[in-house]
Amino acid sequence: MINYNNRISFLMLILFGALWSSCKEESSQNMAQAVPQYPVLKITEAPTTLQRKYPAVIQGEEDIEIRPRIDGYLQKIYVEEGSRVKKGDLLFKIDAPQYNEVVKAAQSAVKNAELKVQKATPLVEEGIINQYELDAAKLDLEAQRASLAQAQANQGYTFIKSPVDGVVGAIPYRTGSLVSPQVVAPLTVVSDIDNVKVYFSMDEKEYLQFYANHEGNSVDDKLKSFPKVKLQLSDGSILESEGEITAIGGLLNQQTGSARLTAVFPNANQRIRSGGSGKILIPQSFSSAIMVPQKSTFELQDKRMVYKVKDDRVFTSEIKTMPTTVDNKFVVTEGLSEGDIIVFEGAGTLRDSLQIKPNIITQ
Repeated sequence: MINYNNRISFLMLILFGALWSSCKEESSQNMAQAVPQYPVLKITEAPTTLQRKYPAVIQGEEDIEIRPRIDGYLQKIYVEEGSRVKKGDLLFKIDAPQYNEVVKAAQSAVKNAELKVQKATPLVEEGIINQYELDAAKLDLEAQRASLAQAQANQGYTFIKSPVDGVVGAIPYRTGSLVSPQVVAPLTVVSDIDNVKVYFSMDEKEYLQFYANHEGNSVDDKLKSFPKVKLQLSDGSILESEGEITAIGGLLNQQTGSARLTAVFPNANQRIRSGGSGKILIPQSFSSAIMVPQKSTFELQDKRMVYKVKDDRVFTSEIKTMPTTVDNKFVVTEGLSEGDIIVFEGAGTLRDSLQIKPNIITQ
């Protein structure tokens, strides 16, 4: 009986051991399965070029407001908005009949003054009148001729011509409108857009860095060493021709703390019109730069962070980046070194010290 009981105890001991071993193995397998796998990147350095973007406004090389010099009614409009005009082309005709009457009166006054001089000249030679009366007649003739010239100039102001080659802007008036030199809005604006000026601004710190990074002792020398720039139009397209930075404002804007710069672009096909907007693109090249995808980063208390991987565990790490991105990647200025490993994506599901199974990927 005792021998039988011993056998049963022995068998139970063996069974318990087998069960314990099986549970331990299953537990180990479950723990192995519980370690999540994440794609990671190994940080490398490589040359790159950034395109720093600045909001810009576009104006013609010359934007000349066309304003009347006399009062009158707009009798005729010879051009349409967007028309290409040459210097001297007729733009508007103002109906001002009073100036025609003034010219007629002035012409009559000149004729009368000429007759007085003609009559006085032989009388002085014959001694009938003195030289003073002849001189007075001549002075009156000069005054009448000056009055006529002014009247004819005023009459000429009824015809308004383009002062430059260019493109006609908006025309806010219609035939019959009463216009005068005091009108708020000009009759139109003629813009010379064979070349366009593009105005943009940099904040003071950025401007000083940009200025310091280029060769030259004077502003003119610096301007010559500045890189060619591109213009991104409002539809996202890039202007085919490159431009040059030609001027730097003499004063910083006291309200915004920014410096104003001017770039000039050729516009032979007249694609760009004065009054438009866009963005100036300035290249900035780096011989060696660390870049990380935007999706590999996250924000924490206004700081940009990544998850570094060390000994298969993740740890938050702050990084500093440039404000401009390249192909949805940040250029890192502080916080990462070549050889570091970071989590590629999935930061939202991680926490500090979490163990992961890294899966290195290449881009």
